[in-house]
Amino acid sequence: MNYVSGNFKTSIFAALTVLITSLTACHSSPQPLATVTQPPSDPIATTQPSASSTPIPPTTTPRPTPALRPDSKVIKSPNWFDEAVIYEIFPRSFYDTDNDGIGDLNGVQQKLDYIQALGADTIWLTPFYPSTTYHGYDVTDYFKVNSQFGTLDNFKALTTELKRRNMHLIVDFVANHSSDSHPFFKAAYKNPASRYSQWYHFRDKQNTVYDSFFGVPNLPDWNTDNPDVREYLINSAQFWLDLGADGLRCDYALGVEAPFWAELRSKVKAKHPNAVILGEVWDGGALTLKRYFEAGFDALFDFPWYLTLTGNPDRNGDGVLNGKQPATLLQSPYRLIQRAYPSGAQLVRFSSNHDTNRIASDSLSDPRRMKLAAASALLTPGVPMIYYGEEIGMRGNKGEGPVYDELRREPMDWYANENGTGMTHWFKPTNRNNTPNDGVSVQEQEGKPDSLLSFYRLLAQLRAQYPSLRSNDFSVIENVGDCDQCLGLWRYAAGEATLLIFNFGEAAQKIPFDLTSASAPAQSKPKAVLGALATDLSQLPLEPWGMLVVVWK
Repeated sequence: MNYVSGNFKTSIFAALTVLITSLTACHSSPQPLATVTQPPSDPIATTQPSASSTPIPPTTTPRPTPALRPDSKVIKSPNWFDEAVIYEIFPRSFYDTDNDGIGDLNGVQQKLDYIQALGADTIWLTPFYPSTTYHGYDVTDYFKVNSQFGTLDNFKALTTELKRRNMHLIVDFVANHSSDSHPFFKAAYKNPASRYSQWYHFRDKQNTVYDSFFGVPNLPDWNTDNPDVREYLINSAQFWLDLGADGLRCDYALGVEAPFWAELRSKVKAKHPNAVILGEVWDGGALTLKRYFEAGFDALFDFPWYLTLTGNPDRNGDGVLNGKQPATLLQSPYRLIQRAYPSGAQLVRFSSNHDTNRIASDSLSDPRRMKLAAASALLTPGVPMIYYGEEIGMRGNKGEGPVYDELRREPMDWYANENGTGMTHWFKPTNRNNTPNDGVSVQEQEGKPDSLLSFYRLLAQLRAQYPSLRSNDFSVIENVGDCDQCLGLWRYAAGEATLLIFNFGEAAQKIPFDLTSASAPAQSKPKAVLGALATDLSQLPLEPWGMLVVVWK
């Protein structure tokens, strides 16, 4: 979520360094979750490598037991979500079926074959409700479809087809604020006698001063302390679930008090036990995410991982991905899964979304780094997410004004010349990031084995083929030789072990590898499914910005 011209989220890009063991002692009592400003980031631990070049064994014997979590809370997210691959769609930009230049729900349905070919089985739709803005996060009616995107019948047809394909749908749920054009707010504004006067946070007797999302006047904050407001919002969530949605992506969860999320979970799970409740908690701190898991979320976006990988979401070319920080910093977000968060909690792994610079821009359009980001998101522990167009290398940078985030949400490039059936054209400024015949389109990459699109499809095939790449059983390799720009992980499943090594640096590497301490499945042989093994298996070669995935089965 990002609606304002100045990006407040820059303030949460904070230092991510101190010992992870502090997590067990810092949270003896619950704290209120809502704040007027973005809460400060809690530090995340890092583990620096030793100077010695220690060979990596195929598996450790025995595998290390993760430190005990600080509590015994268990979160049981739906089984279908644990192995999901999410595809985020900004509907306005995706695919147009009625020739008005605006994407629509029918367009999403028509492109399900394309989405499934990427290996995605779950769609997250950003708001498709009536609103006064292009982004849709200022909802004016929580129970209808924006007529630009279609009708309720179109929504029902989409969910029916998704279920036929064994796919799932997550809808955006905006509980922090409404539009100032919402009829309840209009009735209460300048009217203290209105029955809706207590539905918002008015601060004067005339009902003209009110709290809003970061001071943006057209986004007045709901008063979720009011039981009538809670009932209205939760009923709206149930409405879409009743119509076939499979989960809620809860926008700006930081702005809403914990009791609301607890009540939402209780009521939603009572009626829809297999619905997923996914929270946007934009914060780099493990303790903050831990509190929101305890508030009732099945899953949260892994912002600590994202901020470490890419650095500042408004600036390109920094972070671990671009070699500006040691890759060992990425160890902590994985260790937190085992040591800090409740058992069963899921983290959604993403390298960009509709509120950030796109990963192609962040990586300075380097195809090696784009592929490295994709592999680290889709093959490491967590639920991976692909932002539409990411798979073809669409670029996107926050504008300097008067246009801002529109430049991160440009029309999906289906065709080389940006013209053809389904192509949207609601936003086509001269300074846009994606232009005709730039190599960035489905048409230009389809059928080319070395294209980014083909690489994404390969990653999906590997994830589907090898259970270890979907399992939550993993361990972090503390020292990947003496390469501090390398990240190493083991992932496990019954009768299968997979080694993943990623090189986030510009220098080629040869990683020492110790075969003598192997405890891989009996009589198994290593198979490189990404990258190449040398004849001498005691040295694992890695290209600059390269990766190696080896399976024992």
